[in-house]
Amino acid sequence: MSSKITVNNPQGFLLLNGDEAVARGAVEADIKVAAAYPGTPSTEILETLAQTAKTMGFYAEWSVNEIVSTEVAAGAAMTGARALVSMKHVGLNVASDAIMTLAYTGIEGGLVIVVCDDPALHSSQNEQDTRYFAVHSKLPLLDAGNPQEALNMTRKAFNISEQLRIPVILRLTTRVAHGKAKVQIGNFQKLDRNIAFDKNGSRWVMVPANAMRQHRILEERLTVAKKTAETSEFNKIEDNHSDIGIIGSGVGYYYARSVLDTSKFSWLKLGFVYPFPSELVKDFASKVKQLIVIEELRPFIEENLQRLKLDVTGKNKLELGEIGEYTPDRVREALSKLGLTEKNPNTTTHTTTATVTADIIDLPPRPPNMCPGCTHRAFYYALNSVNQHIVCDSTKCIGCGICEQKCSYEKEKVIDPSKARIHVINKTATTCQACINASCVSACPNDALSKSAKTGLILINETKCKACCSCIKACQHNAITLDGTKQKVLICDTCQGNPACVKHCPKHALTLVGRSNDKIVTGDIGCYSLGVSPPLNSMQTCLCMGAGISQAAGMIHAGVKDKVFAVLGDSTFFHAGIPGLINIAYNKANVCVIILDNHIVAMTGHQPTPASGRTAMGDKTKTVNIEEITKSVGINKIITVDPYNIKATTNTLRETMTYNDPCVIISKRPCPLLLTEHDSPREITNKCGNCGLCTTNFGCPAITQTNNNNSNKTEIDPALCNGCGVCEMICPHEAIRRKPQ
Repeated sequence: MSSKITVNNPQGFLLLNGDEAVARGAVEADIKVAAAYPGTPSTEILETLAQTAKTMGFYAEWSVNEIVSTEVAAGAAMTGARALVSMKHVGLNVASDAIMTLAYTGIEGGLVIVVCDDPALHSSQNEQDTRYFAVHSKLPLLDAGNPQEALNMTRKAFNISEQLRIPVILRLTTRVAHGKAKVQIGNFQKLDRNIAFDKNGSRWVMVPANAMRQHRILEERLTVAKKTAETSEFNKIEDNHSDIGIIGSGVGYYYARSVLDTSKFSWLKLGFVYPFPSELVKDFASKVKQLIVIEELRPFIEENLQRLKLDVTGKNKLELGEIGEYTPDRVREALSKLGLTEKNPNTTTHTTTATVTADIIDLPPRPPNMCPGCTHRAFYYALNSVNQHIVCDSTKCIGCGICEQKCSYEKEKVIDPSKARIHVINKTATTCQACINASCVSACPNDALSKSAKTGLILINETKCKACCSCIKACQHNAITLDGTKQKVLICDTCQGNPACVKHCPKHALTLVGRSNDKIVTGDIGCYSLGVSPPLNSMQTCLCMGAGISQAAGMIHAGVKDKVFAVLGDSTFFHAGIPGLINIAYNKANVCVIILDNHIVAMTGHQPTPASGRTAMGDKTKTVNIEEITKSVGINKIITVDPYNIKATTNTLRETMTYNDPCVIISKRPCPLLLTEHDSPREITNKCGNCGLCTTNFGCPAITQTNNNNSNKTEIDPALCNGCGVCEMICPHEAIRRKPQ
């Protein structure tokens, strides 16, 4: 497969985003090996390279994680081949163990480490500034501000890497990585190299004596790198004989130029930012009276200027801060405070041809959401359904008492509201809420009440119950009653999940709902992280790749009483979950690990996993079996479920509530976006009473509830529905069906 980056038209132009430009620069530099793990905003680099690898004669792979991809690229560079590894900023944390020592060992062929930072956390769990990692690792860093620089810097970084014989970091940010621009391309180099490995272990084996020597060599190389930075083509002065000089790096520099009259200021664009070109900066500073620094995230340039004893107008004075990403408007507003430009025009903008009114559009919030038919939503719904109870919508309930009649007949075969497990009080039905800390259980002096570990329901031991009514007095919901005839306590048991009262409520005011706060669910990185959001609210932690299992283990060893589940995806399992799984098996942590296997890396654009049976270059390969891995590390209880089968999945989860050893549930079904064929979309029938279960509890975005003329109406958008059928399965009123063709 080829792509547009293979166009052989030197000095021509292509429309590329920053990631594609990096890929083009790498191909122009004649790389031989490229490796990465998917992570927005860096994913498209390896994706683009993989599309053209066979055509251009190099190798590209999706590795199982960032440190593995770094080691693969490092191995190639040690043989004299040019190699590239790409990752997002948090992936750099994973790879750092290898990178820190790579700075000591050095390389033979050029090695470029591309890191994409994510200001404003568009798809990340923190904001990091990779420029500081360059200082930490003592590796040169180039900071691209647009796609053209991304290409040029990539190509040049290989030369710098080979000149210094150490890796070079290329930094992009989200706007650079994803923004498209007209990019001038160069020619394809063809290097004639003998690929071989120098077997001199004293260079590559970092035992203390060797590492000490290599550290000294690294410091010498940094001295050379600093001289290179001072004269780099990526550090440019534009002297307009102004009293005000503006220094910037990355996309922030270009934002400043876009909102100012550039001819009124002198400019210093820093692209080779570490080692810091202090002599160049001092020369620029000597020509102006005021220095202004524009840079996203942390004040890297500003701090370096302060070390040079230069007076700087930086983040604090501009009130730009270290949080979030810059925009032209944000930079304009900051500079307007210094009187350098007008504040953002909010009402009228004058152009050469017309006066344009720029209205501020108040758009509704649109938080990220799992797709229609998402297998993760179905699983989380089943997880919440482990503990169910009946709730009443008081705005719908008319106090008719039909629920009492149906309940008493269902349970006692008589129509007698006094024998019902549900009661109407002040025109609102009430029944047992299966409270987590049930006061009725603790109030019983005879230990006749207990809380089911599997379902969360309140159980009655009729032999022990003396009808003392302590539980009735303790219940804050007035949900427990006494059958005066039989002298026994009556508590709702939800009719094994199919309550008659819900089905027969004429106003659909009753709903059987699940609960998310009766268990601990540690999470991980992926589409399933969205399980933290309403209406599911099913996930309580998300730290880093693979952390959920080990966090769960820590909670168990600390002594929490709740059942603990650890949720992660199939790709995350391969990335960082296996060590945690081994750890809970070895240290006997009573954690139920849930592996959501949708056969793909879904969140970053459907890249293959080791379980997919194909590589980044499209070749067939061995399919790594998740179940076999879990067995091999010592997990004895492994259950595979279909998340679309809500009832079976819920029952499986309930069984694990009382299992006291490590276990694994594999929720297995492909991401619906992978499928080329879908079942018929569903539709709402006239049986629907707008109970809200499918919208306010399940939350499929294909289902909406609108209010027209004070009347609610539930609808399914056939353009969004992919026919998974889960809504049809969970509807208590059988009001959803396949849409007739």
